[in-house]
Amino acid sequence: MTGLDVATVGELTIDDVIIEDVGSDWKQPGGGALYSATGALLWSDHVGIAAAVGMDYPPSFLARIAATGLDVAAVSTSPGLASIGLWLLHETSGRRRQLEKQCGGTMQELDAARPALPEHVRGARGIHLAPQTSQGHRRALDELRHGDCIRTLDLFVEPFLDVSAYADGSALAGVDAFLPSEQEVRDLWGHDDLRRLRLELRSLGLDPVLVIKRGADGVDVLVSDAVIRVPPVPIDLVDPTGAGDAFCGGFLANFIRTGDPVEAAVSGCVSASFVCETRGALAATERLDTELALVRSAALTRELRRIT
Repeated sequence: MTGLDVATVGELTIDDVIIEDVGSDWKQPGGGALYSATGALLWSDHVGIAAAVGMDYPPSFLARIAATGLDVAAVSTSPGLASIGLWLLHETSGRRRQLEKQCGGTMQELDAARPALPEHVRGARGIHLAPQTSQGHRRALDELRHGDCIRTLDLFVEPFLDVSAYADGSALAGVDAFLPSEQEVRDLWGHDDLRRLRLELRSLGLDPVLVIKRGADGVDVLVSDAVIRVPPVPIDLVDPTGAGDAFCGGFLANFIRTGDPVEAAVSGCVSASFVCETRGALAATERLDTELALVRSAALTRELRRIT
């Protein structure tokens, strides 16, 4: 089996997406593990997914995901469980809501059912821990504690999830780069100041690379004491679903090569642009274009600016 450059660990979901004033897409393959893997696939041919799905997860979905070139050997089917079904609601104001379907499985159930990470996943050069339960994050980090891979982590804050383990640092131990959104930082720490967040994490014994995703404003990267703003790629937005996850996958794919968080953030923003130009992760994989990605990367690099 070819060694993986990037592996993503998290959820595979069945999504119903509603975009105000645009339209809807029913029963789409989704989830943070898939969208972040899509973002990494722009920059690497060796990307895999580790996740658990329920008995109702369509085999055609896995076949289509595998056909993109993503390694799905670490996707397991859990007897007796249903897959996670999500409503994803996007308002014209930019507000986004995510709701678990009552008829589907829960993140707690699927994360608990996910088998231990297999050797070929643990041997990846970089592993992204996509949004999941804090228990899932802590278990994955524990399984990776003796490895030498680069570990990145993203999360989301929802009423049905216990997020206290992020605020106290126990679900971030061992993370090399922390990639939350500005809203998640506000929800957990009461502000979205990168320098202040670094001080608070250092007080817990943690010192990861810090990036805050700011939606339509791009992303901020903390480098020494400077905050560098990477703008988004100017595109015709079709569907923002999965943009933050795609950013994380693109970030990691470049970070394992260069160790430069700003260059990695540029790659992440370019990955997000391909996802936002279409509807659904699988449709995005069909539009990935390495030459265009390099053009977009060069354009973003010229637009970098320091935030005072």
